[in-house]
Amino acid sequence: MTQPTVDHRTGVAAVTAGVLLSASVAAELVWTVQRPDGTVTNTPGFALYLVTWTAGAVALVTALLGLGSVLGPLPRAGRIGRGTALAGAVLLVGFGLVGLVTGLAGGAPAEWSFLLFAVGLLLMLVAAVPLALGLRRVGGLGRWWVAVLVAGAGALVALGAAVDPWHDLGLFVCFGAWAALGLRLLVRGRDRQHLAPAP
Repeated sequence: MTQPTVDHRTGVAAVTAGVLLSASVAAELVWTVQRPDGTVTNTPGFALYLVTWTAGAVALVTALLGLGSVLGPLPRAGRIGRGTALAGAVLLVGFGLVGLVTGLAGGAPAEWSFLLFAVGLLLMLVAAVPLALGLRRVGGLGRWWVAVLVAGAGALVALGAAVDPWHDLGLFVCFGAWAALGLRLLVRGRDRQHLAPAP
């Protein structure tokens, strides 16, 4: 697989993750499908939101897997950060799946599923600094490695805010930063494709 193709795949995954995860959060703000106690009031809407969330989290896992090779081998700190972020993204996938299954089966998502969400975001926060510094060291992104720090800051706000709109704003910042990083990778892949010698 050529390097521009890896750039493209990883970039598309990061953009998809940011868009789908943000869309899931935004849709719930516009159209509420649960009561404050968690009871599902609109089953199709609830399922759509969580399927969208889960697909976005899977895309984030794909993007993080790609970051392990797209810019070249990461230094040790970067590998630790990527591994930690990957574990967090997997927990976000689990949150979506568990919430969907238990919500459809029991009329409300299991309360413990939110632990997966919280720990997943916490791991994304912890991973931000070592992953960003690893990306900075390996080069190839210009100053766009800062997007990972911005994503971590968004996760911090989302975890620390007890009330809306700050919680949701933190999530939008976190996911939007991943989409921005994905766009940078797409531009990088396009530029490298143009510079590649003709066969």
